[in-house]
Amino acid sequence: MAEENVNIQMRLASVSEVSFMMSPGKVGDNVNPETIQIGFSTQIQPDIENNIFNLIFGTRYELNGDVVLESLYKFEFEVKNLSQFIVFNDNQSITVNHIMPHFLSVAVGTMRGILVVKTAGTNFSKYPLPMIDVNQLNANLSTQG
Repeated sequence: MAEENVNIQMRLASVSEVSFMMSPGKVGDNVNPETIQIGFSTQIQPDIENNIFNLIFGTRYELNGDVVLESLYKFEFEVKNLSQFIVFNDNQSITVNHIMPHFLSVAVGTMRGILVVKTAGTNFSKYPLPMIDVNQLNANLSTQG
């Protein structure tokens, strides 16, 4: 089934750090890249009246069950006619139509750049965020409770 043609007018208004933690001493030169588990988290805060959509996006690196890097940023987007993309459900959940992959694409790319800068000179610089299918990420995050 084809998606309807939706005209989306939005812009990234700001990016701000919520929290950042890195334990460079726990990641030595001999760490196998496949032993580092990378996860993501999101929280959404739509403000329909002001056409503002806040996405709190985070990534976490774990090694042998220990969190060794955690980065959380707030992305503020201005979206023209935001109400057409947001549905408030009876069970207190929120459905975001059409725009979430765009937000995640910006967040992942920006987070990748932030981590390159913040991990420069540490062993973490060997483990940049991988290429990510934001549609799959969106589907995975949507199914998490």
